[in-house]
Amino acid sequence: MQDLAIRLKHEPGALARMGEALGAVGVSVEGGGGFVAGGDAIVHFLFEDGAAARGALEAAGIEVLEVRDVLVQRLDQETPGQLGRIARRMADAGVNIEVVYSDHQNQLILGVDRLAEGRAVSETWTKERDSRPVREHRYETHVRWTGNTGAGTASYRGYERAHEIEAPGKPAIAGSSDPHFRGDRTRWNPEELLIAALSTCHQLWYLHLCADAGIVVTAYEDRALGVMNERAEGGGRFARVVLHPRVAIRAGCDRELALSLHERAHALCFIASSVNFPVQHEADVTFAPAG
Repeated sequence: MQDLAIRLKHEPGALARMGEALGAVGVSVEGGGGFVAGGDAIVHFLFEDGAAARGALEAAGIEVLEVRDVLVQRLDQETPGQLGRIARRMADAGVNIEVVYSDHQNQLILGVDRLAEGRAVSETWTKERDSRPVREHRYETHVRWTGNTGAGTASYRGYERAHEIEAPGKPAIAGSSDPHFRGDRTRWNPEELLIAALSTCHQLWYLHLCADAGIVVTAYEDRALGVMNERAEGGGRFARVVLHPRVAIRAGCDRELALSLHERAHALCFIASSVNFPVQHEADVTFAPAG
């Protein structure tokens, strides 16, 4: 990844012209920010291919002040003080941080004056982070079969698949099997619950990431679809699940960033990371109506 320092004219449309020049050659911005100082608009943006970005900008008459390699680091967002700690590590190593911002995946981007020394600090930080004990979370449910019609499971057709899914302090979920397997279509089946878990996990991570990135979401819904293949000899497995998030964001927010955060939400979703079939998403982001 490379950071480009760019000088823009301090006037309406300057940023638009920059974005158009990059878009015309298929170069994406991966993160960045900017400010006005002394009448100049100075922006720093992150690119996978700094040379391609520089070429596109200079061809459009936009001044590129500097191209530099950067350090990319992930902080634990749930632990206060992470920025201060890594900045102190850099300072203790004699490294001056000259550029700092976040990319579209909420990673910390650092431009430093002594890249080799800064990279050593960053690599040590990563090793320490990855060696920390994994935080274990426990979840418990109580499933109670309610489908005994009097004869128990004396015959395959003689009992109901009804059951209750319970957890302390929560309403019970009325469960059954898929109607294709003699279930009650008015009750949730395990396949639907799995798809719902994937959908809601993605939604919760996405809302979190949007809040961190300054994207104001005003509405979210998802009509997820799961495809399961049943084997002739019995059993089967899911082939795929496709999420279809439909998101409304406040006018003025960055729509492209809002779309890109779905990739990060997928990567972070605990449920999606735990299944052995593809979980895809076909997302749409629109601006909420004014008023």
